[in-house]
Amino acid sequence: MDEIIAATRHVNQLLKESEEYKRFVFARNALSANADMYARLKALKARYTDVQTYWEGNPYDEIYHMCEENDELLHNSVVNEYLRAESALSRLIRRMVDEIIAGFHIDF
Repeated sequence: MDEIIAATRHVNQLLKESEEYKRFVFARNALSANADMYARLKALKARYTDVQTYWEGNPYDEIYHMCEENDELLHNSVVNEYLRAESALSRLIRRMVDEIIAGFHIDF
């Protein structure tokens, strides 16, 4: 068990040294420098998650309206870079998880 924990800590450090993580941190810092923009994006992401999780029926129309209402925010270069960096980091982490669980026949 100790070997697994040590290996996990090593992988955590490798992740922090990855270009995806560095890009994410840079983008997050740039976004958080504008408190209003950061708060607006945080609220939009929370609303998006709620719609995806709790909306009855097809959430397409609600998400479409959310994007329309927040078009200026979503097309801001700082926000756009943050969302792209976040997505790239999420993909990397998902690939890591997929590799870890490969062969275990675990469905998530």
